[in-house]
Amino acid sequence: MLNILQRLGVFDRLENAQKVCTAWRQICKDPAMWRLVYIDRYSSGKDRLRCKDMCKHAVNRSRGQLLDLTVIGFCDNNLLQYVADRSNQLRRLEIVQYYHDESEVWREAFRTLPLLEELSLVETKLVKEDIEAAARHCPLLKTLKLNQKIFKWDGSCEYGSMVVNVLNERALAIGKNLPQLTHLELIGNSITNVGLQAILDGCCHLESLDLRRCLYIDLDGDLGKRCSEQIKYPKFPSGRDSVQGFKYTLFIDDSDSDDEYLDYDDAYLDYDDEYSDYDDYTAYHNDGLSEMMAFMDNDGDLSEMMAFMDIFG
Repeated sequence: MLNILQRLGVFDRLENAQKVCTAWRQICKDPAMWRLVYIDRYSSGKDRLRCKDMCKHAVNRSRGQLLDLTVIGFCDNNLLQYVADRSNQLRRLEIVQYYHDESEVWREAFRTLPLLEELSLVETKLVKEDIEAAARHCPLLKTLKLNQKIFKWDGSCEYGSMVVNVLNERALAIGKNLPQLTHLELIGNSITNVGLQAILDGCCHLESLDLRRCLYIDLDGDLGKRCSEQIKYPKFPSGRDSVQGFKYTLFIDDSDSDDEYLDYDDAYLDYDDEYSDYDDYTAYHNDGLSEMMAFMDNDGDLSEMMAFMDIFG
């Protein structure tokens, strides 16, 4: 039954499944249920604050056993620190669309994530000092993904030059401090040949390197040849490779879209509303679970449960 309930999303487990019966409630409180947590604000239809609240409850339920966390569309400084302080067994962390200025929160977070093996970030800022902190505190880090929208610069703006220099500094830090990397994604990054050279020199164990949409590198000369020879699975910028297969294309496309939750005031980030205590037992009310209970007989036969899962996907 634990195996089956694990296939439900975080919202279904907390808002519905644990309210069906005492047995399911106990299963949903098992830390093993919360070793993998995936919360996507956009597919859930919930607002950012509700998603953040749910994520904190999932982290609490894991009791330090959380191994894999994906947060899409609602992470901020407060949540990152909350997760890091309670999840020192974390192996994989994926964050898409980080809100607010990260300041030094990443440096503090890396201190408590010594087992981190994969860090995947989309539209999330990570600077040179953060890379250096990851190198010091996360010795098992093998996969790093720093993907973002293209920063277009025609060379005439001083601010543009500063942005490119900062991103080159990050590439230099990767090459200098993360020699153990085997997989590196830099889709949409504004690094130049200087940064790429540093990565090739310093990350001698790299097997895959994704440079799609990196507009400021020139691979026509020796550097391009070296990249092809040194990297087993390279993906090149411009017309040589599209971003086909990248699951977060929507977040790095150039099209502008307004986010109704983007300008939430910081004062509301630590709210605690009347629905936040998911340990309160109440009768189930979800239509899907009502169908499930009607489908099963009183003893909750497992074979019937499996049949239901087959019917409803």
